[in-house]
Amino acid sequence: MVGDIMMGSDYPGNNLTPKPECIFQEVSAYLNDADLTLGNHEGTLSEGGICTKKIEKGKCYAFRTPPAYVSYLVDAGFDGMNLANNHMNDFGAGGIESTIKALTDAGLKYCGAYSRIARIDIRGTTVAVMSFATSPNADMIFEIEKAQEFVADVARENDIVIVSFHGGGEGVKYLHTADTFEYYMGWPRGNVVKFAHAVIDSGADCVWGHGPHVPRALEIYKDRMIAYSLGNFFTWGFNLGDERGYAPILKVTMDTVGTFMHGQIISALQRTYQYLQYDSLARAAKLMQGLCEDDFPETCPLINDQGYILPRPKVLDQGD
Repeated sequence: MVGDIMMGSDYPGNNLTPKPECIFQEVSAYLNDADLTLGNHEGTLSEGGICTKKIEKGKCYAFRTPPAYVSYLVDAGFDGMNLANNHMNDFGAGGIESTIKALTDAGLKYCGAYSRIARIDIRGTTVAVMSFATSPNADMIFEIEKAQEFVADVARENDIVIVSFHGGGEGVKYLHTADTFEYYMGWPRGNVVKFAHAVIDSGADCVWGHGPHVPRALEIYKDRMIAYSLGNFFTWGFNLGDERGYAPILKVTMDTVGTFMHGQIISALQRTYQYLQYDSLARAAKLMQGLCEDDFPETCPLINDQGYILPRPKVLDQGD
């Protein structure tokens, strides 16, 4: 799983990557090395249309990527995309439908728009991926009881359920995760801890968060992995000189009922107007290691300096 992907936009001006074939080139081997590889696609894969936003630099953006760019996602090794985020509606219903068509025609799964669920069969194990966000045309992260009912229904019909969410504050001020309701620029962004625990209580096996544009901590709750934010993965044209440029690839290995077994944070790096690079300094892994220990000292996994992840050994009561 990775965080936000925006491969360049031709709206309101041309801000497309000059060599899009190079976007994922240095990390594609890691993305291909999994049964299922997922990303969060911010914006639309569309042409034309009417923008639904009033664009204001630094406050409001709209993203429109040519549909042909879907081929770079396929070549990189992605199997599916989450669409439930605050840029899904940038060009209205037409932009959503164009994005769905581009992904479907390319053989990629998608989830999030209009409550759609992605279903994948992996050697006889059925995996469902479902999404929640804070924007129209998606299931709401705020409606926790409703989310629990939805997850429980899906869990009854599938072996493993992965829940994606787009929530939490944005930027380097929001590196830390707390069990509290968050806002960004006055907009409600949910209580991501409460939400993540609730959907696992209802049958989710892995929770995959994005939205803050920076990596956040991992937590193991009831033997299930929660990633509170995987930050940006590739977002062309933005200031990525700090932790916003840390681009973790989170590899999670589960058994056939969804129990977390082990994993790895593979550290990639993007800087402003540059393509993704493998980060031999493991900056994303080391950052997330520290955030885990700060924010979830009792429930975080064990992460070493190379990014390998293991469950924390359970502390037994004296009577056990």
